[in-house]
Formats: sequence, structure tokens, C-alpha cells
Amino acid sequence: MFALENSGGRRRASVGDMELEIIDIDERGHVTAECDYVALSEASFDAFPESFSVRVHSSDGFGTFLFHEAEIFKENSGEIIADYICHQPNKFWERTWGLTTFLVAIKDQVTFCNEVSVTDIEVDDDFKQLTLRTALQGVSAAEALRGGADRLKHIIREAEIALGGKVWKPNYAANERAFCEEVLAPLLRRMQFMSVRYTQGDREYGKDFTFSEVTPFGAMRHYGLQAKAGDITGEVNSLIDQIVGQAEDAFKMPYYDLSSAEPRYISTFVVAASGRFTANAREKIIHKTPRGLHGSMLFLDRESILELVERYWKTA
Repeated sequence: MFALENSGGRRRASVGDMELEIIDIDERGHVTAECDYVALSEASFDAFPESFSVRVHSSDGFGTFLFHEAEIFKENSGEIIADYICHQPNKFWERTWGLTTFLVAIKDQVTFCNEVSVTDIEVDDDFKQLTLRTALQGVSAAEALRGGADRLKHIIREAEIALGGKVWKPNYAANERAFCEEVLAPLLRRMQFMSVRYTQGDREYGKDFTFSEVTPFGAMRHYGLQAKAGDITGEVNSLIDQIVGQAEDAFKMPYYDLSSAEPRYISTFVVAASGRFTANAREKIIHKTPRGLHGSMLFLDRESILELVERYWKTA
């Protein structure tokens, strides 16, 4: 673990048995030291000192390729925080988009991630800087830093999508969870729906997602969405019957949101497939559902989802 002490009339910072180089002591007595990422393999943030920061350097940017430094400190609440710092010279940048464009796109995507915030951005000089802050959690220091970096990697991928469009992965055809987490959840948030909740259908009666919007009349409209991986064809009657049953359950059974103790009933049910619907599949679903629900069901396939990505996610 990290330690800070007075030794022989001087301040001494260490991690385990290794002494760290102190690079600054400010007028309040706050100590800043630095170390390399590989030195944290056996370290933890247990009993992290007060009035202390450590700057950790990573040759591969903690796996992000962009944020090569993290400054770690403890907040008054006791939470361990990391500021991941990108300090990149423009002249050595050789990627698809300009460095300024890319960093601004990353900053814009932070809006959709509650666990990360922007503490600094400077893109006017030749050396561009972006600092993102997140809380660290994990048994070991290395594990905690990797976890924080994983959040940043997710934001970087979403910035790439915003700039270049969604790269549709082959595994979306079979992996429903990946389809939900990497496509549907971020898309619904970018469409400005409220209270987007990914339930995976757990006790929500046919609804993998619930979300809401305020109508032009000022009333709330609630939605339920059922996700399916791959194509939906009329030949597979068991799947058609499953979707019909899920639609009926979704309309009949309420759900509860953390923001309200009142039960909510959906008025629109969306079936979203990572493949395509054959014409007879839609017809069979409509034919088997009660007539009163026909105008309250929407069908989204891969092409219509990509059109929504282009409209709401991709940067103009």
C-alpha cells in the first residue's frame, strides 16, 4: 500500500518497499509523487494517505492509447479518484481524425457516462490536453486503474462511432447482451429518452428496456423494448409466439422506476432485432396480438437502427 511519512527530517513517499520520487510539495503540505504503472502490480489503495497524490505513468496509456498518465488522490468522502490525463502533441498525431476533433468528440460523449467527468480540456495549443475524472474501485491498485481505463475506452469507442458511424459487429447476430449494451442502450440515451433502464427482462414481463419521454402535450409516455439477436422469420412459430406473449405481458404488467414509486404502464412496445424481419414475421406478430395493440407496436431491424445511429449518434 501507499505510505507517506517523515524520515530523517524529510518527507518520504513509498509504495510497498519502493520509495517514490516526490515531485512537489505545495504550500498546504500536499505531497505529489510519481511512479510507473508496473510498480503497482502488488499495491492497493487501502489506507491511502491524506494530502497525497501519486502520478502513475503507463507506456500504453492504460490500454487506451491516449491517456498515458493518471493522478490519483483521495477525496474528503474517502473515495479514491483518478484523473486520467491526455497530453498529446499535435504534430505526432497520425489517425483518421484530427486530434482536436477527436478530443472534442470524446468530451462530448462524457455527457452520456455518469461515472466520468471532464476536468480540463485545452485544444488551442500544439500540445492538446484532455483530463477525465472517475472513481476507482478494485482490490488492487492495478485492477482499479484498469477498471477506470475501461470506462475511458468505452467513451473513446463511442466518440469513434460519433465521428465515423457504427461498425456493426458480426456477434450482434447471436449475442443479444452485446447488441443491447453496445448499440441499444447508448442509442436510446442519445435519442434523449428519459430513465433508460436495461432490465434484461428480469421481472419486467417482456421488457428488456424501459424508457420514457415527455409528449408535446406535456404528458409522460412510457415505452417497453424487447431485443432479439439475429433475424426474425415467420417460419419459426415458437419465436413469434414468444414475442406476442412478451408484448401482451409488457402492456398488462406495470414496471417501477427508481425516480417514482408509482407503477408505470407502457403505451408503446418496440421489438428491436439485430438482423431483419421478414414480411410474414411482422404480419404474424400483428395478426396474433389483440387488435387494440396494433398501433402501439414498433419494429426496428438492423437497417432502421443504423439510420437512427446516423441521425442521433453520429457527429454531423
